[in-house]
Amino acid sequence: MRWLGLIVVLLILLYPLLVYFGMQWFEPRWLGLIFACVYLLRLVIVAQHWWQRLLLVLVVSLAALVLWWVNSETLLQLLPVFINLSLAGYFGYTLWRPPSIPTRMASLEYGGKLPEVVRRYTITITYFWCAVFVLNASVSLATVLFFSRDIWALYNGFIAYLAIGLLFALEYGYRILVFHKKHAL
Repeated sequence: MRWLGLIVVLLILLYPLLVYFGMQWFEPRWLGLIFACVYLLRLVIVAQHWWQRLLLVLVVSLAALVLWWVNSETLLQLLPVFINLSLAGYFGYTLWRPPSIPTRMASLEYGGKLPEVVRRYTITITYFWCAVFVLNASVSLATVLFFSRDIWALYNGFIAYLAIGLLFALEYGYRILVFHKKHAL
């Protein structure tokens, strides 16, 4: 089952490139149906409660039906926008219902005893990640509305991943350099 999960994650990460190349052979409705199945499989694997699975099945099924009916490449290209807005929403939600995601990650590094200065930093960095995801969604939307399929695939399939990975690495490196020296356990 673990290998199936890894394959699904790989397909999700390759989504922009698979859409780019898939549009040469398939109508958007068929690609949408294939990816709806992939996302459903991933979400059902990850969901922990029956009600989460049911909700996810309903949402993804509705999205697949709309895409099937509309048969629009633009709708396929909007998925990275929705994913980034969902991530921004989820990170924002964890500010309202703590601990935030960066706080949880940092707590693992400190064995659950998070110094107050680090906790405050992780809350600040959560706001930063919310802004990054909103900005990324905005740029992704611009590639859908104003640029070619080539630019869309390049940005959403490479540049966005590179930028987010680089930001994560820089933030994590900063946190390690600044806080682990001061608060070594």
